[in-house]
Amino acid sequence: MKRMGKIIMAGLCLGLPLLFVKIVFQIPDDVFWKYYLICGGIAVVGTTAFNILYNRRYLKKMQAAAHLLESNRAEEYITEVESMRRLAKGRFANCMLTINLSAGYCKLKQYDKAAELLESVSNVKLSGDIELVHRLNLCLCYFYQKQTGRAMTLYESSQRIFNPYRNSKLYGGNIAVLDIYAAIGHKDYARAAKLLQTARSTWDNPRFLDDYCYLEEIIHQPQ
Repeated sequence: MKRMGKIIMAGLCLGLPLLFVKIVFQIPDDVFWKYYLICGGIAVVGTTAFNILYNRRYLKKMQAAAHLLESNRAEEYITEVESMRRLAKGRFANCMLTINLSAGYCKLKQYDKAAELLESVSNVKLSGDIELVHRLNLCLCYFYQKQTGRAMTLYESSQRIFNPYRNSKLYGGNIAVLDIYAAIGHKDYARAAKLLQTARSTWDNPRFLDDYCYLEEIIHQPQ
């Protein structure tokens, strides 16, 4: 809706000056509408191209900042992303940076802060990888916070979003970890143990080791 409103506003800003020119120079209607449509099309394409390039610039900046998180420099990562977030204009850039900022707080195990950031964009219509990461991170935060009911509700309602990414090299391991938490949430510890064994052999990235160790402790606790 906001994007449509901006396009309508751009159309008005373009149309009023052209209407003034038409009246002053007595331009025929057919000629006026021909050039109005051409100029309007150029304006819409230009606005769309600007938004794409603007958002792509922030995506590149985030890729550059990601190495800080991978190098266990979460505080520096948070400072960098927060700085970008303060300057970002537009819903997509702001949401993308907010979701990525939450990852820094998750790394520091500050799950309350991470969940707060993620919840702040829960009412925004997201799609694609951004929606996936938002739901993944928020669901994991709820499990870490022991809010099992909220975690399970979100997990169950997100299956149609998770399923296409289950074999993804980028997100498959995260979903596998989430599946284990969900099995524990259902108190199906045998299934959780089986899923953990599979995850360890399939997703051996060091960033999952802490989760694997923690999940193993839960599974083998006296029930």
